[in-house]
Amino acid sequence: MSKKLFLGMALILVAASLPVAGQAAEADNGPAALTGIVSSQSEGAMEGVAVRAKANGSTISVSVFSDALGRYSFPASRLKAGQYQISIRAAGYDLEKPAVADVTGNKVAHVDLKLVKAKDLPSQLMSTEWIISVPGTQEQKRQIYECVGCHSLTPILRSKHTAASFLKVFMRMRNHAPASFLLKPSDLPYREEGAEPGDDALAEYLSSINLSSSTNGKWSYEMKTLPRPTGKATKVIVTEYDLSSRFSEPHDAVVDRDGMVWFTEFGMNKLGRLDPRTGEVKQWSVPLLKPGFPEGTLDIKFDKEGNVWFSVLFQGGIAKFDKKTEKITTYSVPPESNNVRTRVGMVSISPKDGSVWFKASQNLEVHGLNPKEGRVFATYKVPRAGFYGMEPSTDGNLYMFGMGKGVIGVLDTKTGKTETYPTPTPDSGPRRGDVDSQNRAWFAEYYAGKVGVFDPKTKEMKEWAMKTPWAGSYDLVIDKNGETWSGGMHTDYIFRVNPKTGEVTEYLLPTLDANIRRVDVDNSQSPVAVWVGEVHQAKIAKIEPLE
Repeated sequence: MSKKLFLGMALILVAASLPVAGQAAEADNGPAALTGIVSSQSEGAMEGVAVRAKANGSTISVSVFSDALGRYSFPASRLKAGQYQISIRAAGYDLEKPAVADVTGNKVAHVDLKLVKAKDLPSQLMSTEWIISVPGTQEQKRQIYECVGCHSLTPILRSKHTAASFLKVFMRMRNHAPASFLLKPSDLPYREEGAEPGDDALAEYLSSINLSSSTNGKWSYEMKTLPRPTGKATKVIVTEYDLSSRFSEPHDAVVDRDGMVWFTEFGMNKLGRLDPRTGEVKQWSVPLLKPGFPEGTLDIKFDKEGNVWFSVLFQGGIAKFDKKTEKITTYSVPPESNNVRTRVGMVSISPKDGSVWFKASQNLEVHGLNPKEGRVFATYKVPRAGFYGMEPSTDGNLYMFGMGKGVIGVLDTKTGKTETYPTPTPDSGPRRGDVDSQNRAWFAEYYAGKVGVFDPKTKEMKEWAMKTPWAGSYDLVIDKNGETWSGGMHTDYIFRVNPKTGEVTEYLLPTLDANIRRVDVDNSQSPVAVWVGEVHQAKIAKIEPLE
């Protein structure tokens, strides 16, 4: 055998034994289990239609998107043999008739989907689409932008409330806890009294754009929809997992090093875990620190041992879940700071010494906990800047994202001093973010529809804008490739930004009114995968770009 031939064969054998970059994507571009063409009389072949397949009796659904020729394809690796109900998402369209696919595993199932004009377009609108549809000034639209924390804009604009009745609604809403949503309202542990400046003007505005003055049950303005995904944005697979209770609000869904997804329950004192391989959901009850106060958990961080730390909101503290013993230990805000308005949202763990930091927002305080001793060793006052998200820097200090003032704060955990730096876009609303290996803070700008980065060495910031207006970008995480991922509360979009090129890709979830908050990235696969909780739909979604 020649040396050249021997060397060639050796290289082939070595290559075959190595893991292949993009292996997941290649597998999903292999044999198909279910294919078809999506079309309508008005458009012909349709690109960017979300096609969902869900097996009878299953809690897991898989969705793909049609390409420029209207073709959709489910990889054989994603659908087991069985009967699947097929549904679609395409604003302005319905399925002409119910669609069912029988997947056998022996041959490719083929189901063409015919779409017709939607019978009820308003029921398909995202909150962003309502905002671009309604008449009004930017300031008026900014006010209704705030409403999507508890529900989409659809109930408001379908209502027949007059200006006078809206004033009563405002009072009721102000006394609902942030975790309230249409299926499960809950009250604050205190009472807000009296009207606020601008209430009368807002009530008049809302009554001018809802159905209160309509005589035919229709709106006086045209419904506008965003364009469907195209090109790269259609090359994605979305897997959604139904949780065990429709009242679940998976605020934070975070994948651990073992591939398990942990989630906090925004409206219940519970910690949950999803096994993506089986769809099994397990939950643990968290002891009440303040019986009678609103329940709910928020944020998730893992310590070096893989234990789960999270906050318990109006219960006024944080909790640790020990993975080995499955024991939950709680820690309260110090008694002198713990009052009826105390609300603990964010938790951070110092990569330097393992200390745990948590923020009591309404008290304008950050507390440091020694986890070994179980005691709070530091309490620092922070400026009134509407600080929301909080992440540890590589040197043990804390980045805080000032949604109220449009600033990035840096808290020195040794001295308690906080320095603030304004974002380039005034009042941009930086909400939550991430820290990279260069100690730069990346953040999502909730009001500006942008993502940004702060370099502590140069004190400079840079921003990138989303393509969709009123995007509602809430959280941001940076992946192993240096790309950023965020989610839109108002849009059901996952935003992918390449900071080097400025390219923005927007992936649409198959479920309307997902109300995306926390975003997490699984860097263990290639391409990376993104996990989000669909807060208002009791689902957890995995988004897997194919390139």
